[in-house]
Amino acid sequence: MWFDRLIQKKVKELPGLVEPGRFQWFGKSSECLNGHSPIQAGGLLVGDGSGRCQLRSGSYSFILPKKDKSTDIDLFNNAIITIGKQLEEKNKLISPILPAAVVDSESHLLPLEELLEETLDKGHLHQISRNPRLDIRYDEEVTDVARAKRLARGALVHLASHSECWQRQTLSGIVPKKVKARFSEDDFNIYENIVYARLLDKLDRHLNKRINTIESLNDTLEQALEIYTDSVTLHHKVQDKICKLWGQTFDEDATSATLALLVDTLNRLRDMHLCIRNLKQSSLYLLVARNDQVGGALHRTNILNHDPHYRHLAILWDELTKHQQKSVRSSSETFQYQKELSEYYSRFSGLVLQHAIQRYLDEPDKGEYNPAGLSFDWTDKKLTIVKDKYDWKLDLSGPDCQVETLLHLVPWLNFTEIREHGAVSDNALIAWPALHKTITDRPISSNHRVAISPMDLYCIERLGWFIDKSLNQILLKNYAASVVKIPTAPANWIKGSSVSSIQLIDSHPPELKVLKDLSDVNLNSLIDCLKSSNAKVQAKAVEMRVMEIRALRVCNVCESKLSRLDSQKGDGFRIDCTECGTQRYMRVDGDSREFEIKFSNESISNSFSATGRWYQYSNLG
Repeated sequence: MWFDRLIQKKVKELPGLVEPGRFQWFGKSSECLNGHSPIQAGGLLVGDGSGRCQLRSGSYSFILPKKDKSTDIDLFNNAIITIGKQLEEKNKLISPILPAAVVDSESHLLPLEELLEETLDKGHLHQISRNPRLDIRYDEEVTDVARAKRLARGALVHLASHSECWQRQTLSGIVPKKVKARFSEDDFNIYENIVYARLLDKLDRHLNKRINTIESLNDTLEQALEIYTDSVTLHHKVQDKICKLWGQTFDEDATSATLALLVDTLNRLRDMHLCIRNLKQSSLYLLVARNDQVGGALHRTNILNHDPHYRHLAILWDELTKHQQKSVRSSSETFQYQKELSEYYSRFSGLVLQHAIQRYLDEPDKGEYNPAGLSFDWTDKKLTIVKDKYDWKLDLSGPDCQVETLLHLVPWLNFTEIREHGAVSDNALIAWPALHKTITDRPISSNHRVAISPMDLYCIERLGWFIDKSLNQILLKNYAASVVKIPTAPANWIKGSSVSSIQLIDSHPPELKVLKDLSDVNLNSLIDCLKSSNAKVQAKAVEMRVMEIRALRVCNVCESKLSRLDSQKGDGFRIDCTECGTQRYMRVDGDSREFEIKFSNESISNSFSATGRWYQYSNLG
């Protein structure tokens, strides 16, 4: 039995085209992929690089990512592996933004590239292109006498036995029309030139991949540098948060220096790439047949060993082979590698989630990462982050011990094109790499996908937006909720105390609404009065409403607890933050509630890229 992680349902049979990482096995016995990799209960169905999906239950095919994405995929995988290993070494809440180790490893020329640059500078490859070694090939052909320059061996015997080649016959002999002639032709398809042509192909692909990798890193660093300097379109708190996270990897000066190094490396790689492309347009490369390939091991001929120019081909070939061997894996090793990547991406998603929840913790500055999850109080309830195999859940439990899942995060390491996957529950988010399709104008996409990537500077803001929205909806829907069946004594206490924070509704029996915060003295007095009148349920309800209002008073932007809340007509409110000047409103129109945030800087647009997790979600239903 397979379990579809996206729609959270069991399926009896897989589709013909399988998306890697989407399905988990929950059968009674183990499964096996392509006869080499067992899949135990709870294990993910990931690929082995072949595209085949031969299982005991049937034969299917994996959907593979496009080949032009390989560079971005390798960079992404390198980043999450680096972060995952850092989390294994120390359970600290490290930055989920692109690690410095990844940037450092890519920002310098590789040994192969340094060797290639030196070889190109000395002109060895150009010299081979201009003055190549060649062989002479001799062909025999029956041709017109006028074309023949040298007779082939046995030409007279051939002429004597083929009268159709005679022009005429005379008394003195035969005047030939055609003869068997020997022609010589320069042959450029020698082994050493085939090595030269195939080496250019391999170097072309390698340099193209490296250039794409550095361009991706360059884009990320340029975006970070823009955020450092953008004080007009971004809210300064969003700018501070992103710069603080990025600062754990690079500060502004280090970012500029690294960017300059990347640009220098990129220019050198582009120069080498241009030289290789020009050599591929030269006569020698075009004269070597495209279908002529070099076998597994390079055959060391005398020319490759001793020629002053050709010997550099063997050196470059060996260095390139050594570099490529690092990423060569068998099918079973690839399957295991994909499983490890899925686990690393799950840890990375949990890291981003725990960053996003920090503002609700009592001690957010401890900076600890909890691999299994964490639990903390919120109002009169408890919020719990728990890891469930590869998934993460944010649960809310009240005093009645009922548990509500506010967020079910499904980390899905998938680089294929987006396909329809059926309905997803409202509290579910599918975390996926997104690569270059990161959406900056809204936090999550319409199909419940959220971009979680080390290259996305807004990844924490995306999850933070969803968490804030879910928790604020609870607070806003409970604001001014009536506490019914108030006994006479507490009702008289409210009338006598003239507490403006409470609205007493003169019904039978009376009801009350908590509209503003109560002092601890008044709150304790009211609770004692309710309990003495045997209204423990109402006492608990009043305490819940007050704690929720106190949570509402905490400013979303600066997290100040000194915001002033004023109730407004129709069970609405206005909250003014005395620290940052942010204003929050809730307006009630019948059954519809609308929420609005106004920033002190009115020039800030209501866009996700400008306001981050405070992006507007006005209609609460």
